[in-house]
Amino acid sequence: MLLNKILKIIFIVSLVLLIISLNFKLLALNFNFYKKEFSKLNVYEKIPDADKQALNLINYYNNKEELSNFFNDKEKLHLQDVKNLFQKLSLMFYISLILSIILLAYFIYTKKYKIIYFSFLIVGILIFILIILFLIPLTNFDKTFTQFHLILFSNNLWQFNPETDNLVNLFPLQFFYDITKQIIINTIISSFILIILALILKFKLNRLWCNPRISNKI
Repeated sequence: MLLNKILKIIFIVSLVLLIISLNFKLLALNFNFYKKEFSKLNVYEKIPDADKQALNLINYYNNKEELSNFFNDKEKLHLQDVKNLFQKLSLMFYISLILSIILLAYFIYTKKYKIIYFSFLIVGILIFILIILFLIPLTNFDKTFTQFHLILFSNNLWQFNPETDNLVNLFPLQFFYDITKQIIINTIISSFILIILALILKFKLNRLWCNPRISNKI
């Protein structure tokens, strides 16, 4: 049926966007991760109140407060650009979440369990492949980091001087490498969970198919 094929494609795309955006959101504004990195990278030696500034930044991204004067005008302009990206990511997350829930409920209601199994499996494999492809440019993270900013930002406000700008000392390059690596690890785990769920569903479907009266309804 054409409708189910279209809905299956939308479901797969929604799940991919949901998992990627979810793993990013869970870590990108994770204060505990920030503190762990600050200790690891000796940020507290340069910025003793790093925790306070990180919380201010997180609250700023969550529309709870304005940026402190710890950040200069150039940094504030760049952080506004970053906040706009976070808002677009959040929009993508909520849209994909709503679509995924609605379509999953629809497939369950119409007993299209094979579509659910197939979608989970494809999404898990697809995300794993995307992550592998993404790992290739990470071998040169400096270059990848620069290209990432050139693509996403239409200005040079992201270029900072450690002597005059606090932001680059609060979040050194190694911080972004570590958070990218952790997001990748979390996303790979998510893809494996989906594949496992697909295999479990496949196993249950195989058992149901052994009953001709039930299998005719699936």
